[in-house]
Amino acid sequence: MNRVIGLTKKLDIDRSIAMGSIMLLGLFAAQAVGVYVTLWQYGLLAHFKPQLYAGILYYSLGLVVFVKGISYSLRYLSYEDGARGITRVRQDFREGWFNVSYLVAFMVPMVCLPTFMALFSSMKSTIHLIQPFYLDEFLMKADRFIHFGIDPWRITHAIFNSAIASAILNYFYNLWFFIMFSYVLWHIVNVHFGKERLQFLLAFVLVWPVIGSLLAVLFSSAGPVYYGDIVGDNSIYGPMMDILRHYHSQFENSAFGIFALNTQDMLWADYLKNDTNIGSGISAMPSMHVAVAALLYFSGRQMHRYIGYGMLVFLVIIQIGSVHLGWHYAIDGYVSIFLTWLIWRVSGWVVRRFVMPNPAQI
Repeated sequence: MNRVIGLTKKLDIDRSIAMGSIMLLGLFAAQAVGVYVTLWQYGLLAHFKPQLYAGILYYSLGLVVFVKGISYSLRYLSYEDGARGITRVRQDFREGWFNVSYLVAFMVPMVCLPTFMALFSSMKSTIHLIQPFYLDEFLMKADRFIHFGIDPWRITHAIFNSAIASAILNYFYNLWFFIMFSYVLWHIVNVHFGKERLQFLLAFVLVWPVIGSLLAVLFSSAGPVYYGDIVGDNSIYGPMMDILRHYHSQFENSAFGIFALNTQDMLWADYLKNDTNIGSGISAMPSMHVAVAALLYFSGRQMHRYIGYGMLVFLVIIQIGSVHLGWHYAIDGYVSIFLTWLIWRVSGWVVRRFVMPNPAQI
């Protein structure tokens, strides 16, 4: 009887893992088809570059082995002394790395994500060609209205009113890439996280095309840093950019600085050439930086209270930095947080409704 129960439980686990993998594959396929059809419809297939991030896959696989090694080491140390040993290691690897369900759950997001991000960049770099930037003036006025007649950047620059404070904000804003990448890999390799893992991955795969592509086209806007070039009025955000350039000049011949300025110049050059490169594309509303930071917070607080606290602090820093460095209007972040919360809740409902109970430790 115990053997039958154990076999039934394993079949349920495998079924739930398979269902999660099918869901992710479906979303990856839907994004690919959606981007291709959209670019084809607008005569922009030259920008369809699914191979853009292909080289990242090799680095990612190496990093995955490293992350999985750390993950398993922590798990192994959590065993009681009598449960440790080479026999337990062999069992864990047989039920984990050498388990077909585990390998499928691991390989689907691992192999598909580089193409997924490449197609996001393909779409982002063509936003202005599909829908010319039109919303910047409205967003500027909306920012002023909800902040009692004050431009939000003036608030952040009044608080973080030094070169070093601005450079620190810039540092954390750039750190976003590493934290996001590491957190995603952590969930990819830890299949035993079960529902929590699948909810995060589903939300992650939904946030990019829904918020970063579809809504970015509908609310096409360039952001404060480019406001003068798009709207033709440098009086509002020109002083902010002058302050940032002054701060950056104080770090001459230093490894520190306001490096957002260099990135902003690079993105504008790609925009003028209508080019699609790694990381290219200009979009303000909604903010993907804030959306991803919000998703990490929603997921982190579900995983552990202290992870949630850390991710909340990170979210606040990213929201402030997005305004302080001229990337976004404050309202871009507020809208992103709300939309990400909706996607997070929907993803959780889908997992609870269509996926079996949590897989056991694999």
